[in-house]
Amino acid sequence: MQKFTCFVKEEDGQYASLCLELDVASCGNTKKEAIEGLRNAIAEYLEFMVSEGRENEIYRPVPMNELKSYLFPENDTIEQFLEAISLEFEYA
Repeated sequence: MQKFTCFVKEEDGQYASLCLELDVASCGNTKKEAIEGLRNAIAEYLEFMVSEGRENEIYRPVPMNELKSYLFPENDTIEQFLEAISLEFEYA
């Protein structure tokens, strides 16, 4: 079982979710939709990488400049909702 660190935050009435270890993202109208979309995106990404025999290339962390933009958007003076979550996956 592999655990991935994910963030979910509210942006302009929508929720954005991001997996730090895989640079996979999703969004939704609710926090639940954003997390479920991210869960599906991670599962599809893992399935694709394993089916292609690229298990050694699965991990590709979010680039630091993108992470900074996600966490601290420019020109944003409004406090944002941000939550760190852990999602677990099994893959061969």
